[in-house]
Amino acid sequence: MNDYSWWRTWRPAWAEAHCVTLVGDATADGVVDALHADPVTRVRGADALYDHAVADWTGGYDPSRAVIGVATLDDAWTLVAEVNGYVGVTERLVGPLSSGRTVVSHFRNVNAVHTFHWWHDGRLLVDADLMFPAERSGSDPDAIVEHVRGVGLPVDADPEEIATTDLSAAGFALAQRITGVECTPVLFERSDFVVATVDVLDG
Repeated sequence: MNDYSWWRTWRPAWAEAHCVTLVGDATADGVVDALHADPVTRVRGADALYDHAVADWTGGYDPSRAVIGVATLDDAWTLVAEVNGYVGVTERLVGPLSSGRTVVSHFRNVNAVHTFHWWHDGRLLVDADLMFPAERSGSDPDAIVEHVRGVGLPVDADPEEIATTDLSAAGFALAQRITGVECTPVLFERSDFVVATVDVLDG
């Protein structure tokens, strides 16, 4: 987890509420299409993405429509980054997207909820709040146990003990163990993002 301790201080406002998703065997444009998202523009780097995501917040935050940044990475993976968003943990959207591929998402909100989803081929294998890893659900909830222990997160610890852990760092580390994708500041700063909007409450 120490490899991801940078996230908390790199962009503190973003770290407080974010969702990061890794989609296997997909391109950015393919993910945008699969989510029925509306492309807005293309930008270089996380700061430009952040500026687009918060640009309209002065008029009031609209939770029904999310801004996502989607970037094609090496090795056939695609990154979906959200500022105060939750597309990556919205089952109605990610379930169809995961058909024939692996999708891993980790989410944190301002209430310190830390959701982790692991999908494969239309099945939600693991649905967990990292604050309560023993209470995970999904079609194969034990698939993540080895990875949880591997990143140094105690599976059966009390919430009070886990509360002292950097759970955002744990989310990144778990995602890397499952996907092999290492997210770094350079990756976020140098990636080319398709900025798009998604109806998250539709249907």
